[in-house]
Amino acid sequence: MKNSTYHQSHLIKELAETTKLPQTKIKAMLEALRTITSREALKEGFTLPGLCRFDVVSRKPRKVRNPRTGQSLLIGEHRSLRVRVLKKLRNEVTPQPAMVIIEAPVLTPEMEDFSKAVSFKCKACGQEIEAPLSTAGLLAECPNCQAGITIPSVSEAGTLHGAVVPATASTPTQTTTTQSNQMASTHQIDKNRTIRIDLAALGMEAHEPQKPVEKRAVSFICKSCQQEIEAPSEMAGNTADCPSCGMSFEVPFFSEEGTIHAVAVDKQTSDMVKAMKSRTIRIEVPDDI
Repeated sequence: MKNSTYHQSHLIKELAETTKLPQTKIKAMLEALRTITSREALKEGFTLPGLCRFDVVSRKPRKVRNPRTGQSLLIGEHRSLRVRVLKKLRNEVTPQPAMVIIEAPVLTPEMEDFSKAVSFKCKACGQEIEAPLSTAGLLAECPNCQAGITIPSVSEAGTLHGAVVPATASTPTQTTTTQSNQMASTHQIDKNRTIRIDLAALGMEAHEPQKPVEKRAVSFICKSCQQEIEAPSEMAGNTADCPSCGMSFEVPFFSEEGTIHAVAVDKQTSDMVKAMKSRTIRIEVPDDI
């Protein structure tokens, strides 16, 4: 099987063909570039245009665990060379996957608009209830007795938005007077006896404050020492060092199968989470990301 690995000799040959320079000069230029990078990285860092950034950073003391023996180790404070791929090159080689934000449906203004409403009575306690017409057919609870109710699409007769119930038989004069008094006071009486449906209980509160979303994390295995690592999702695509063996790697966008954040939350038991946390090392977001 033909070896397709791209070696230094291939690089020198291709640069020579591209620039029309002898391979000896190309080799000397690469050696000079390595010397410059080593020198400048020790100072204030060095950016190789279009490729990557070299920095020498100070690593704080930290405890790590050998995944093979279970032995705890203490790595003292030390300096480390950090190499970070520039964003433009990273996006060219490994384009960022499309991410779709999944959010709870937001209540439109029409959903809580009581200008088009239905009114009805609770079958359990007789309390008159008012609800937006757009919520017809939804299951809810009576605001008075908490009994289960189904919001109708048509208002019941005798309620705020329903038809007026005919008065009982009486003399013509009494009938006319009763109807006139009823029509004059119906609106005020009905509003006093009617309770509006609790939209918040239906999950339809338009301005309900959202709970703070916990920062998502990704978990993966170091390809060098097999140590399980946990990192904040905002580090995805950035280069970091393994806390166990010091090897550089790129933080993935999604958790690897079998790691702590790849297991569905509803399938995790307390013992499983405890075991996973004990074997996982967490890395924090550097100040420059």
